[in-house]
Amino acid sequence: MMFMDSIRRCLSLLCCLMMLPTLTAAACACPKEGQDVSQDEVLQMTENGHIEPFPAILEKAREYRSGKLLEAKLDCINQRYVYEIDMLDHDGQIRALRFDAVTGRHLDLEED
Repeated sequence: MMFMDSIRRCLSLLCCLMMLPTLTAAACACPKEGQDVSQDEVLQMTENGHIEPFPAILEKAREYRSGKLLEAKLDCINQRYVYEIDMLDHDGQIRALRFDAVTGRHLDLEED
């Protein structure tokens, strides 16, 4: 009987762990489609670990493009938080980089 209780507890824990990524993604889905996120909201989400801190994202951006940081903001795009970073290249071109704020993954590159 104790063996079965132990297995049930392990299975319950395993189910909870398997659902964690889904629950985390749902908690991090942004409700303000197409709107900038306020600095207070960014700070709170960073401190809670819901999104990557901007310095880590900027470091990744510099791996893709060197140059001067012009602008950075956190937007809600397709129900996810996205860092948008505008960089001025050494050749004078403005490059827009996008990163998923939750995973830190590079999304695309736009040229202006």
